[in-house]
Amino acid sequence: MTFDVDAYCARKDHRAHAAGMPADPRAAQWSQHPHKYMEKIGNRLPYVGKMDQAWTVMLYRQGLIKLETAQKLLPVLKEAQTEIGWGGEDWIKEKLDGDEYTASAVNLGRTLQEPMARMQMRDALIDTFDMIHEVRQVLIDLSEKYVDALMAGQSHMSHAQPTTYGQYLLTMHDGVARAEEQLALAYKFTNMNSGGCGACSGTGWDVDRQLVTELLGFDELIELVYDCEASQDEIPQILFALSSLAMTLSRGTLDHEIWSLEEIGMMAVGDTWKGLSSFMPQKAHSGGVTENIRRACNEVFGQMTTCMFAYKGELIQDNLPVYQAPPFVFKGCAEVQRAMGLFKSMLPDMYVYPDRMLQIVKDGYSGSPDLAIVMIRDMDYGSRQAHRICANAVRMARQRNIKPCEMTGELIDEAAALSNEPLPHLTTEQVQECMSLDHFLEKHCNLGDPCKPETMRMIGIRREQLQASQQQQAQRKQRLEEGDRKLADAIEAILQEKPVCA
Repeated sequence: MTFDVDAYCARKDHRAHAAGMPADPRAAQWSQHPHKYMEKIGNRLPYVGKMDQAWTVMLYRQGLIKLETAQKLLPVLKEAQTEIGWGGEDWIKEKLDGDEYTASAVNLGRTLQEPMARMQMRDALIDTFDMIHEVRQVLIDLSEKYVDALMAGQSHMSHAQPTTYGQYLLTMHDGVARAEEQLALAYKFTNMNSGGCGACSGTGWDVDRQLVTELLGFDELIELVYDCEASQDEIPQILFALSSLAMTLSRGTLDHEIWSLEEIGMMAVGDTWKGLSSFMPQKAHSGGVTENIRRACNEVFGQMTTCMFAYKGELIQDNLPVYQAPPFVFKGCAEVQRAMGLFKSMLPDMYVYPDRMLQIVKDGYSGSPDLAIVMIRDMDYGSRQAHRICANAVRMARQRNIKPCEMTGELIDEAAALSNEPLPHLTTEQVQECMSLDHFLEKHCNLGDPCKPETMRMIGIRREQLQASQQQQAQRKQRLEEGDRKLADAIEAILQEKPVCA
């Protein structure tokens, strides 16, 4: 069903007449995401409850608590999975009508905070990996769609060499993929069991830390007990990786906002994503979504910076500024998810104008490096000689309002004479072959170049790499599910166990 723009713009209950469309509901969804996500991931009680369950199972198996105590604790701890709160011994005591003896058993041989925060952070990372894969998929698909869309590659915001929009998007993809690799390493350091470390020197209780590792789905155990509480360096590592991801998204959206300027017109944000003005009727600008993406990225950078200041003056030991750092990760994940959600939704809706891109690149003089190559390779000019001649020729063409496709062999000779260099006597056809850029991509087909065959080869590799990343993500989830099954089975076995009669 087509949208009736005239009917929509005839209404008086909105201010979106300049866009001609109502806002995409995903804009509000992702704008609200950080708040809702923080409510979800910031609820500590389910993670405390799960750790208490695993610890109770271990204590019973090690013969450190009685069956009666385990059977009192485990049903109560199950309730933690559906409630909101902080958890811990006092919460259990209240649930047990003041039974302090039973409630206090969950803290035998362990400190309060480990490893619940690690479990929270790994869940936040799991959600973030899923979204990264969605962003990578969008970038790969669009890079293939625009594999032939010639555009001006820029250096210092000036025409450098031509490239393609497809290759630009593939560059964004690779930045996101590298950030994912960093995040995968940070996940490895996060998904390690630090429980049972005491405050810094373990415990005199005969605990089985490896069993707890398996029941909670951790990949490894942090053996060094002092390291469990003291270092907490997985937190800044996560934030570094999130910041790398946010940096690529922020820089890329700024490029797209600039290219969407009316003065440039290479592309435009989709109508449902445009920003509006309450004062200027003509405003329907790209900043409605791109600026919000960058705002979210700025929040990620802020969490990383705050974390660094929190850590830098602290000792390598258990202390509050470090102990209270995990929320930096929760907020960082929430905001980078917001940025990715907006980006992956906005980008496929962009209006892209390849003809305008082509015209802009043809109006520039970015064929000059290839013209210099002809003089060096075919006419035995030195590199600096050819560079001087071409630079003079372009300067003269600009002064005389000569377009690149109108440059002649005579102009090149005049530039050579100005430089006191031998006249190359290039034909006008030779000059315009380079400066018109009609066959640019055919000439740039070395490894990694922007020609279609080479770009398609790289796209194929990146599709395979994305599949490998998705398989790795599936393995992470499977590991956590296996831990949940082991814990559930262990709990059920204890609950079904009958007391041994004296």
